[in-house]
This record gives sequence, C-alpha cells and structure tokens, in this order.
Amino acid sequence: MLVNFSFKNFRSFKNEMTLSLEAANIQELSSAVMKSGDIELLPVAVMYGANSSGKSNVLKALKAMRDVLLHSVKLNPKDKLEADPFMLDLTSQKEPTSFEIQFIIGESRYRYGFDYTADEIVAEWLYEKRVGEREFELFLRSGNEFKISKTRFAEGIGKEAATPANRLFVSLVAQLNGTVSQSILDWFSNIDYMSGMDGKGYAGKTLEMIYSDSFGGHEALNFLGKANLGFSEIAITKDSTGVKPIEAKSIHNVRGRDGTVIEKVQFPLENMESEGTKKMIEIAGPIVDAILNGKILVVDELDAKLHPFLTRNIIGQFMNKSVNFKGAQLIFATHDTNLLNLQYLRRDQIWFTEKDNADSTELYSLVEFRDEAGKKVRNDRSIEKDYINGRFGAIPFMN
Repeated sequence: MLVNFSFKNFRSFKNEMTLSLEAANIQELSSAVMKSGDIELLPVAVMYGANSSGKSNVLKALKAMRDVLLHSVKLNPKDKLEADPFMLDLTSQKEPTSFEIQFIIGESRYRYGFDYTADEIVAEWLYEKRVGEREFELFLRSGNEFKISKTRFAEGIGKEAATPANRLFVSLVAQLNGTVSQSILDWFSNIDYMSGMDGKGYAGKTLEMIYSDSFGGHEALNFLGKANLGFSEIAITKDSTGVKPIEAKSIHNVRGRDGTVIEKVQFPLENMESEGTKKMIEIAGPIVDAILNGKILVVDELDAKLHPFLTRNIIGQFMNKSVNFKGAQLIFATHDTNLLNLQYLRRDQIWFTEKDNADSTELYSLVEFRDEAGKKVRNDRSIEKDYINGRFGAIPFMN
C-alpha cells in the first residue's frame, strides 16, 4: 500500500511537494481507514484545482516514477531517460528531478527514491523499516559510488560495477534475481494509470475479463449491471484466433405491449451507446482488477462523461472495507464538486493544487488548510460551498 509520495522539479512542480495517504487524527468516516502494520492509511485521495493548475501532474509524477523504474531495465547505456523538469526557471531546467515514495509490502515499510536527469541517475536510495524496528539503510547511491548493507541488502553486493549511469540499481538487481528488489518492482507494477478522457484501450480489458476465464469477470459484469446502463448483456466477436475481441455489441430487451420481453436486439457499442456507457465499460475492468488484487488505480478526470452518482458509487467501492478488503487505493483528479461532502470523503482525502506567482504548483490538503486567522477547516462546514466561493483557493479566476 502507498503511504506517501514526494516529488520535485517535475513539470509544473518546481518545489518539493508530498501527497500523503496517511490517515490524520480526525473522526469522520473512520470505518474506511485501513490498518497496515503500525500505520493507518486511506483508500482514496482526490485532487481539485483549476484547469492548468497542475492536479494532473501529481498523477503523472507517480506514473513517471513507475515508468522510469520499470523501463530502465530496457535501456542501453547511452539511451536517454524520460525527464520532464520544471521549465519556467533557468536553474531548474538543469537540475535533476527527484522522486521518493514510501510503501508497505508485508511487514516492511520501504522508502525508495532517486534523483535523475535525462542522461543519468544522480542519486538513488532504499530504506526499510519493520514493525517495532528503526529504519535501516539498505543501499545509498551517489553517482557511481555505492554504500550497500551486507546484512539487509546482500543481493546488491558486487552488482555496482555492472550498473550503467542511466540504470536504476533496484531494477538491475531485480533482473539478477534479487528478492527484495524484485518485490519492489512487483509493487510498482501494481500501479495502474488511466486517463478518464480517453480510456478506449481499457475496454478490451473489461470485455476480456467478462468473456473469458479471467479472474474478476463475474464482478466486472455485476459492476456494470448495478449501473443500470440499459442493456442486459454484452456480446463480442473475436478474431480468427478466438482470443482478441474485434467487435462488441450491447444486448437490449424488446418488450411487448404488456411489458414482457419478446425478443432481444444487439447494438454496436461504439456508435449506438452513450459516451458515459462506453466510459463505464472502459473503467469497469481496471476498477474491479484493482479492488480484487489490492492495486493502486490512478485516474485523471475520473468523472469525465459520468453522472455524479456513478462517480460517487465508484469511490464508495474503495471506501467500503467489506468490498475493498485487500487494501486497493484510488487516486484521481476531478472537477466534480458534488464529492466535496464529508459524507463521502474525509478532509485528509481532499487535495488542492494552485499555482504561485512563479507559475509553480503548490499541493495542499483540506485537513492541513488554515484560513487567514490560522484556523483549521471544521468538519461541520459546507466544503463544496466554501470551495466554490474560493475559500480554499484552487479555482479559476476569470477577469
């Protein structure tokens, strides 16, 4: 599970910011808080902000860290890394981007991070804290110099010289059958990112889950059924191999005068169903997959094309521990102010992005927000009304 994520010098973020999923000491919706070892974590975090304020960049930063780690194994020594520093400052353009993340695997809490440019890994580090113990340094890398724990990270001993400047040490050790390092790559592989505006590539995943023996197919079909989208089933046509779906049709009931079903008719999904229906099919697979397997699902513009009740229902799936019993987490950006209600989300789950005078994005949560008098936001406030009225910032101002 994700504990917190810090990043610096990435896209619209010049200064270091931290997205935390640690539960604050507040009372609302306490039943949704998940216990992992000696820490309490949140199943959902949501980003609000004006267009171009940087809320999507929070999600892209997490995706970028995942991609650099998982893809560095494929790089040749002279290949460039995917770097995207803050470009509105001459100094930042030349400085490394920094990522650090804390997460839990089993009984261990890891803190892993790296600084990098397009040309090289500038620094890399890995720490571990087990329940009841202090934090231990597993390895520390600065340029081509390494300090490796012989007792806690023996799998990395002797691998230093084989690590190119553009290669992350964790990924190299994992490729050489390192147990701890492989578990870290596996954890990052369980971060799924999707755009709520264009999720067509995920529709096939949903259909494959439903109409094969894939784990979660029944749950995905139930998820769509509960949304009352107007069709009773989905029929798919596969290619000559009998594996890849090439066309999907929704099956609708034709009723007689007395309301009884007399026949069924098929409509092509692509041009006969609404954009909202197609969006639900696209996201059903990733949502069910995340919940059943305890993954982290990151969605930009989750609410796009969806009725507010459907968005609220999706959040409720992650907030309900009887459904989300494996500790899945949902991190998303939205403009849907209907969700700014303490019946659905806690104050520590609501985050805002706003740009400062240097066009650098700041990230802050509702639970840590202070008004001009230095007072916190009370839990009996109308959060949606206050947000729309500009009390928390993070809204557009049109002259």
